[in-house]
Amino acid sequence: MIVSIARVSTDEIEHRHLFAMWSDMVTMDHPRGLIECWLTRGDDRIEVVALWQVREAHDAAAADLGSHPAYRVFDATDATARHELLDVMGRITP
Repeated sequence: MIVSIARVSTDEIEHRHLFAMWSDMVTMDHPRGLIECWLTRGDDRIEVVALWQVREAHDAAAADLGSHPAYRVFDATDATARHELLDVMGRITP
C-alpha cells in the first residue's frame, strides 16, 4: 500500500470551490485501487490524503485527468498542489 499526500497553502485556495468539489466526489466514480481518502486541514495547509492498494493504481489515477481525488479537488480551486508518496510500512486497524 501507499499513501499519497497533496497539499496547498490555505492562502492559495478558494475554500468554497474546494468543499463543493469534495462534496461532489461522494457521488462520483472512484479510481480503481483507492482504499480511503481524507480531506485534512492544518494551521497553514489543506491536504488530500489517500490510501492506495498499490503504486500502479495511484499512477493510473494521476495519469487519467479528473480521476485522482487530489487533482479533482485542487484543480477546481486553481491551486497547484505539492505531491508526496509514502510507502506504508505497517498498518494497525483496531
